[in-house]
Amino acid sequence: MSRAGTARAGSPRTAVAGAAAAGRPAGPRRGRRRTRILAAVLGTVLLACAAEAAATSVVENGIEEALRPRLGRTDADLAGSGLLALARGRADHVTVTGDDAALGPVSGASVRLDLDGVPLGGGGTKAVDGVHGRITVPVEAVRTWLASAEQALPVSSVTTDPAAGVLHLGFGPGGALDIALRPELRDGHVGFALDEATLMGTPAPERLTRGIRDRLAGRPDSENPVPDLKPTSVRVTERGIEATLDAGPVHLTGS
Repeated sequence: MSRAGTARAGSPRTAVAGAAAAGRPAGPRRGRRRTRILAAVLGTVLLACAAEAAATSVVENGIEEALRPRLGRTDADLAGSGLLALARGRADHVTVTGDDAALGPVSGASVRLDLDGVPLGGGGTKAVDGVHGRITVPVEAVRTWLASAEQALPVSSVTTDPAAGVLHLGFGPGGALDIALRPELRDGHVGFALDEATLMGTPAPERLTRGIRDRLAGRPDSENPVPDLKPTSVRVTERGIEATLDAGPVHLTGS
């Protein structure tokens, strides 16, 4: 009986069972180790994302604050890495948008500008490589603009005619006097020229049109909040007046 018991204890089946029993804890240990590794990787990724988001916010907020004295409230959207931009002290591309920009005497304008090569820090002594985009002055802002200043035009209504490229200004009850103004560029500033004037549907008297031209001549043209940034074209759209910008290098900050 003793030899038989010894033989059974040393049999292959017994050896396999013993090995299996000894190896059981390895599975849970490997699982816990894998979980720790994944947690560490996830934590690193989250920290990197948080750092990137913080750096992007710093860049965008800095550009918005720098432009505020010139354009009013705008939103900056950085393309690319905020960490890389801060490390280099330069943002390759930033899009600036706003729906209530102030441009000299004009308020309530919409802007969309693409800025290339934006220096970060250093005050207003550094220039942006290039600025491209457009500024749109809606009809209500146009009406307020024309009604302001010393040589004001008491406009009651403003409508657009993109096909003809003019603005129609109404005066008096029911817009009895209609003046068609054509926006034009004058040395990088937006001004207006009288295209036509009608009174009750017929050509207005010469004395009246001459007075309108004199008022237009006495009105200041639009001001550039950024001296280096002058419009390259202007046109009438359904919304109002749209000026196209394409310039560089441009000092967006400083005096």
